[in-house]
Amino acid sequence: MDEQEIGRWVELGHRLKVSPGVHRPSTFSAFLASTLGDARDRVVVDAGCGAGLVALAALEAGARHVIAQDYDGAALEDTARNVTNLLGAEARKRLTLWEADWRLLGPMRADLLAVNPPQRPSALMPDVPADQRHLHDGGGADGLDGIRLVLAHTTAHHVRTTAASVLDPGALDVPDWDGPRLVAHADLPFAPPWRSLLPDLRGQVNIWQFTRRNDVRA
Repeated sequence: MDEQEIGRWVELGHRLKVSPGVHRPSTFSAFLASTLGDARDRVVVDAGCGAGLVALAALEAGARHVIAQDYDGAALEDTARNVTNLLGAEARKRLTLWEADWRLLGPMRADLLAVNPPQRPSALMPDVPADQRHLHDGGGADGLDGIRLVLAHTTAHHVRTTAASVLDPGALDVPDWDGPRLVAHADLPFAPPWRSLLPDLRGQVNIWQFTRRNDVRA
């Protein structure tokens, strides 16, 4: 993957307005954003949008419409503000905000859902600062529960997700989906709570894409 392109999105993430308690875009999010150059004319869901970096990437690439979803209203406000400030009023008209959790993804009809899910295995959570745990909880014992939840409830035709290489996609049981197909991979820094799995706090991150089985538009 082009490190310069990832770096561009990392730098943009640092410029975003981020309210207290909202997820500031991580390097994982920047990596996901860097893969959305194929979003033109597509309807895209930014699932768990945080401050809206992935939504910005899809809109910049020419997505027909983007649905920014988050359970936190402050995150949605940040996303709307960041889109308007950085891309202008025309892009804001192509953005819908949806305050909901991932069990309510069904009505969000889309060509592509993009997500950087919580993926820290539960054994790592005691090392996450208490004021950040609400942003990282949900990976479950193997770190894959967030991806399972999205795949179980979305009606999107494709799901594109980040996944640390230490997570085993073979552990997913997703009978309605084909994949995952590897879209991109990059060597990236990891946060300190990953140290027990990645002593050097650096490792491969993958972008997987799942395709809904028997989808005539896949």
